[in-house]
Amino acid sequence: MLSSSTQGGYGGLSVYGSGASARIALGVTGTWGEYAGKQVVQLSDNGGQSWREIEAGMAGETASGWVDEVEIDPSNRDHIMHVHGGGIVETWNASAATPSWSSKVNNLEETATLALVTPPAGATYKFINSSGDIGAWVDTDLATRPTKGPMNWWSSGNSADMAWSDPQYIAMAGVDNANNHVGVGYWSGDGGNTWAKFASLPTGAAAGTDGASNVAVTSRNNVIWAPNDAVPSYTTNNGASWNATNLPPLTLIGGAPRSYRLKVDRKNPNKVYAYDSGGAWWNQWSDTAHFWYSADGGHTFTERTSFKATSPMVTFFGNTSMAVNPSVEGDVWLADGNALYHSVDAGATWTKLSAFSSIWGSNQWPDVQGATAVTLGKAAAGSPYSAAVYVVGAMNGLWGMYRSDDGGATWSRFNDDAHQFGGIYHLAGDWNTYGRIYAAGNGRGVLYAN
Repeated sequence: MLSSSTQGGYGGLSVYGSGASARIALGVTGTWGEYAGKQVVQLSDNGGQSWREIEAGMAGETASGWVDEVEIDPSNRDHIMHVHGGGIVETWNASAATPSWSSKVNNLEETATLALVTPPAGATYKFINSSGDIGAWVDTDLATRPTKGPMNWWSSGNSADMAWSDPQYIAMAGVDNANNHVGVGYWSGDGGNTWAKFASLPTGAAAGTDGASNVAVTSRNNVIWAPNDAVPSYTTNNGASWNATNLPPLTLIGGAPRSYRLKVDRKNPNKVYAYDSGGAWWNQWSDTAHFWYSADGGHTFTERTSFKATSPMVTFFGNTSMAVNPSVEGDVWLADGNALYHSVDAGATWTKLSAFSSIWGSNQWPDVQGATAVTLGKAAAGSPYSAAVYVVGAMNGLWGMYRSDDGGATWSRFNDDAHQFGGIYHLAGDWNTYGRIYAAGNGRGVLYAN
């Protein structure tokens, strides 16, 4: 036996040379963090007779985790690279007593996006990506890694929103994983350049750490926060204090966090919409989905009972989506996991679009869901509707991402069978460029197409 480790398994092996002077690099996988004696990359220069650590505790951007592939450059033995789950890091001076490391690939992501949101045209940033494990990030350049985020340590971003008339003001709800996995909230008044914690949290936010937790912003300093499994609250003083809305408490569904999905009417921010998907499919025999409307900035709500009359699907929070048209007051789109709905009067009445429908088998749950994500973006020149509509779902038995330029009268498939990305969970349409869409592939970070 040449080497062993009690810290993790060996996931990578590379050899340069042969015999007693062979250089061997071993990647130790399945461990995370930095501490004395940590093993990430072990190196031997005598054919495995002795070993030293060349990454843990060294200068630059080091990366532990899934070190499942290590390569010594065959043309330069001092150049060693390895994957780690979030990309690739490398050193060019592996023979040094203290090698230095840096990122090899810029903007390669293996991340779980939990929410995406785009600002109005002309904003200083492209979108806000709220992700598991790596936090929330304001992206200003599609070609480089984002740097503007409130928590650059082990954290999760569950949701973010901006004031549409003042997009430099951003609110974010997330989880501080590194410090007891507690729910946290941050705000920025300058487009993500600087951040501050909310001075206080609404009831349920500290414990509400699931991705179903979400926030909505009506204007600077005015935020509504819906923690999972809790009554949403609002603040009018940037988090100095919070007040509970009149939305009813949600019946807890075992194993399925439940929340109100919040959206602000971009044309009239006094109007706020709250959608409850019912919690989980097995709750369909005791409850239904609900849609609520507020005319006072999200302080008090009234249920639109007409929505229940459409027989919406009862499903998990993550299988649903809601979008509002910033060009028209009261123009709301909703995907309930099974079908697509459209209202032009703030939810008082609804049109159920029959183009999308689930593919059913013998189970009580669809084999393929009909409509799970909807977003709007800049309209095509001369189109009859003031926004391009994008939907992920099944049409005529074929799953994909679809676009409509005429308010849902006709649809065209945006992707094809060769580009399905392991599923698409979140969408955000761009308001600067027609046809640009940001999509969260399953564990593949954020992708975009024009």
